[in-house]
Amino acid sequence: MKATIPEKFSGSILGGMLGDAIGAVVEGESSGYIQKTFKNADEILCLESVEELFGGKWQVGRFTDDTQMSLCVAEWLLNEEKLDGKSLLSRFSHAYHPARRYGPGAGMILEAFPKHQDKWEALATMMFPQGSYGNGSAMRVGPVGLYFHNDLPGLRTIARISSTTTHSHWLAIQGAVLQATAVALATRAGGEIEVEQFLKVLELSLSHFEESGDDTTVYKKALKTISQGLSVRFPPAKVAHILGTGIKAQEAVPMAIYCFLANKDSFEKAVEEAVFLGGDTDTIAAMTGTISGAYLGVGQIPQKWLNRIQEDSYSPKRVCVIADSLYKKALKHGFKRQQSR
Repeated sequence: MKATIPEKFSGSILGGMLGDAIGAVVEGESSGYIQKTFKNADEILCLESVEELFGGKWQVGRFTDDTQMSLCVAEWLLNEEKLDGKSLLSRFSHAYHPARRYGPGAGMILEAFPKHQDKWEALATMMFPQGSYGNGSAMRVGPVGLYFHNDLPGLRTIARISSTTTHSHWLAIQGAVLQATAVALATRAGGEIEVEQFLKVLELSLSHFEESGDDTTVYKKALKTISQGLSVRFPPAKVAHILGTGIKAQEAVPMAIYCFLANKDSFEKAVEEAVFLGGDTDTIAAMTGTISGAYLGVGQIPQKWLNRIQEDSYSPKRVCVIADSLYKKALKHGFKRQQSR
């Protein structure tokens, strides 16, 4: 039985949280090390803690900035009438805590915001003159894909706004739109996903960038690689050598989409394969889990994994409440949109 839309909302946000929490344990490690050390994700989650790179211990079951910022986006969509970049950046800054493993660029922006609120739009280019093309805006855009799953033009607009607060490079913006669109398509799917049609819609989402003169060849090439890899049933680990598993949006977004499409009927396998790729494991697994959860729904997420989440402020139960509230508001958005036609 296919999941209901409310189940998909909860599945997507919880799925991203789980991918993040599992991937965080082995973030930055090579695929060889992960495969040699662990048989599966269950063994990773059996650990109590791991040593941090610069001292201290990371408690297994905690989430990183990937989930914290995704929850900020969800609450922004839920509570703000005007979805502008300044109000979102304010939420990011208020929730900021370095121990969540924020990247240096994002950390600099969020620390500067309280004193430079009047110049908030300039903060995104503090470290990178053209803006960052890291995967930071794509990793958190899942709730936008959920909320606007039946409004792709609105999705593109809000995904762009959410990205430019910290990641204003065109590659980051395109990556965020692609990730949000993948989540929307997974949410809308009432039956089996037809892979080529799924990829075609993703490619069409890039055409709107071309209309404004942006170069979309990087992501179009990646989508072609995804299509070719899936046609011959290459596992994600083999395609990772082509797509990459780093912190760049143009690597992480296509890789997450591939992990999902190669394992679209199994949340557990999709996330596990993403984690075992090595590299930026928490972000790629979080984005994979966000898409997979949106497709399969919360009922297909292993309870044994959810039981390992070690968060007081955002327990799985509270996340489901947020997801349900977001769904109800999205229904109202869809109704108003129909009335305005």
